[in-house]
Amino acid sequence: METLYRKYRPKKFLELVGQSHVKKLFVNSLKNKEISHAYIFAGPRGTGKTTVARILAKSLNCENPQEIEPCNMCNACISIDKGNFMDVLELDAASNRGIDEIRKIRETVNYHTAQGKYKVYIIDEAHMLTKEAFNALLKTLEEPPSNVVFILATTNPEKIPQTIISRCQVIDFKNISNKDIIKRLEFVCENEGIKISHEAIVEISKRANGGLRDALTILEQVINSAGKDIKIEDVRETLGLIPDTIIEKLLENLENNDIKSTLKLIDEVYYSGKNLEIFLYQTIEKLISLVEENNHNYIHFLKPISEILKDIKYSEEKITLVKLGFISLFATQPIYIQPKNKEISQNDSKNAERKAEKIEEKNFQKLLEELKLKGDLSLFVGLSFANIFEDDEKIKITFPDNRKLHYEIIKEKKGEIEKLYYEKFGKRKNIEISISESQGDDVLEKLKTLFGEQFKIEED
Repeated sequence: METLYRKYRPKKFLELVGQSHVKKLFVNSLKNKEISHAYIFAGPRGTGKTTVARILAKSLNCENPQEIEPCNMCNACISIDKGNFMDVLELDAASNRGIDEIRKIRETVNYHTAQGKYKVYIIDEAHMLTKEAFNALLKTLEEPPSNVVFILATTNPEKIPQTIISRCQVIDFKNISNKDIIKRLEFVCENEGIKISHEAIVEISKRANGGLRDALTILEQVINSAGKDIKIEDVRETLGLIPDTIIEKLLENLENNDIKSTLKLIDEVYYSGKNLEIFLYQTIEKLISLVEENNHNYIHFLKPISEILKDIKYSEEKITLVKLGFISLFATQPIYIQPKNKEISQNDSKNAERKAEKIEEKNFQKLLEELKLKGDLSLFVGLSFANIFEDDEKIKITFPDNRKLHYEIIKEKKGEIEKLYYEKFGKRKNIEISISESQGDDVLEKLKTLFGEQFKIEED
């Protein structure tokens, strides 16, 4: 059975979806008989680069051209579509990237055509060619025969040497708009007798990321999974997408600084068989959507969650890294608690609390961000568990008694903190680091929230 993307691949310029600028360029070039000897088709995957290359090859070799369009009925057109036309050679540079393949082209390029009027060489993923292969190709591009056309298709034009680019006409292929993809999917579904909801088509077009080939591939996957009556739930299930309620719950946890519920939610997603990369990607999509709606409450979560997604890309310990990433994210909200001390008057206590709040807003939060940017997670996480007080002469960093490990780490790095503080704020202050035997109830509650049942409180 022929796949949908092959069955509905455009066979002439008029059938191209999107890429109107490409269509216009070749219509004019063919009408005026001004065909370049070499092109670079640059753009994202699934946007029509190889398809246009084949249509151009057919237009140049068609036995009965319809003005500038191929007839798609003559022997030349049919053979090119089947991939067995002797004068059209397609080379996949991803698997044939060496100099030997290019030498074979150089050896045959000056021969007369065997079947058609033009020899067309289509090199897919051209950026994968080796340096030696590019050098060999360069010599051919410098003095090509008049009836030879080279088409280099690539998703990474920046990797093609400038010496090659300067000898080619570069044509940029753009991502296809959701509107055009939706229209094409509706056409395909109608032709195939598929009943599909508009919401399902919109979801498919969204997940195709501007590639029509990917959209048709996704549609075929959903058909194979759900049959010919498709709803949006079928698309989400086939693609392993996370329900919106889960994403909304995560955002609620972030807003409430609820790390315990967040870690539990990550476990639920992972152990239900869902993909954590999809989970994070959908979260980022939702955050961007909220920011676009002028809801800036979540804007500071975008970068750290994007970094988590990047970190787990090629890791086998995805769930561990995701949890660590969110713990670090929550650690940017430090604990500030006034120790219980009967000798401190009520007024002094209020003043100290106001002073601590001032430090958090003006200095300590900035210091934490600086540590995070420098990548020093031992300092970053360690200081986040401390109680910080500052006056004109000194900074007091106090840890609860069950944070002895963090206390030891920060104590060893006292000089580094002093230096960083001076570089950040231009002030030299003495730093006192201590561990307290007694902390406020809210510290204990915070730690219980952070570590759940693993953290136990024993009272005398």
